Amino acid sequence: MMKHFDYIVIGGGIAGLLSAWELREYNTLLVDQHGILTSGASASAGAFLFPKVGYDTSYTRFINSAILMALDFYEKMGIDTHKEGVCILPRDEKDIEKFKKYEKEIKLPFEKKFGGFFFKDAGVVDPEDVKEKISVDHEIKRIENISFEDGLWNVGGYKGKNVILAVGHEKIIDIPYLNIRGIWGERIEGGGEIVKGYGFETENGRLPCHFHKNCSLSTVDGVIKIGATHKRNCPECRENEEEARLLLQKAGEIAEIKNFSINKIKGGFRSASVDYFPVVGKIIDTDKTLSKNPKTVKGEIPEFEFIKGLYVINGMGGRGFSNAVYCSKVLKDVLLYDKNPGVLGNERMFVKWARKHGEKYLKEKNAKS
Repeated sequence: MMKHFDYIVIGGGIAGLLSAWELREYNTLLVDQHGILTSGASASAGAFLFPKVGYDTSYTRFINSAILMALDFYEKMGIDTHKEGVCILPRDEKDIEKFKKYEKEIKLPFEKKFGGFFFKDAGVVDPEDVKEKISVDHEIKRIENISFEDGLWNVGGYKGKNVILAVGHEKIIDIPYLNIRGIWGERIEGGGEIVKGYGFETENGRLPCHFHKNCSLSTVDGVIKIGATHKRNCPECRENEEEARLLLQKAGEIAEIKNFSINKIKGGFRSASVDYFPVVGKIIDTDKTLSKNPKTVKGEIPEFEFIKGLYVINGMGGRGFSNAVYCSKVLKDVLLYDKNPGVLGNERMFVKWARKHGEKYLKEKNAKS
């Protein structure tokens, strides 16, 4: 007999885990072929919780609100955030000039320090610590497709009223307008000695705070952590020592590291939308929406039709461990109270896709029928 659930979350990365956690009071199951935080971007993430420096845009405000929410959440869960602050450094001469303009627009408390902007509210978490402290009901199983039968979703033999897609850059159902790209990121950890920093002093081989320039550099419990999200359009990317050496070279722009020995090389594909905002909410029924609103292809905003019981939380980018805290709470409000997710909703992606590809999609669909 098939097991029935109120919510089935597909994907055991940080977005899927926190979505299942937010829905833990209901009959909720998380399904992933490898388990929770054991593969992909979330398992390889440096899990750095750093603000964004830039112009005061809606995206910057979202990122920085998510950081503060994430720090508070992890601390309440008993997860060490190693909140020693971060210094964000300009990458080059052009960045130095940009930083002069950014300074006037930064809303979070900061100091000018170490040649950059120092934010006290920043840290890093350990994915293993997160996995240990946040427990949800889950099954290890590969889901290759899903189907809607008799008012319920069939997910690999499990029945669910609602399905939440937290699958990152992978696809298990065709959603034409949902463009999520896989961006390769890599992290290395190891031992060594940080003998000096460029613009700051070290103490007993330890950094005075976390740093970010062309990569993120931290010393956590005696371990040197270096990470970056850096390669687009690279489906063949895999962990390798050449990438690790490049990361070490980038870290060398922040501090001089001697006798570094690599203990871990971790890599995975971060999921990113074309406009960098995460995607949260109901899945739009492409065929019904275009058929009902054919002028959408000309730029009109349609009356959206949605697929019953199908939702998405995706596109966390290189900030999954902070963005997913914020986004999982937004998703819960959508599911329980039918709240509008605002700029995080995938309607924005649909409208852009329809203007560019909708007419061709309709012609091909009509030709097939």
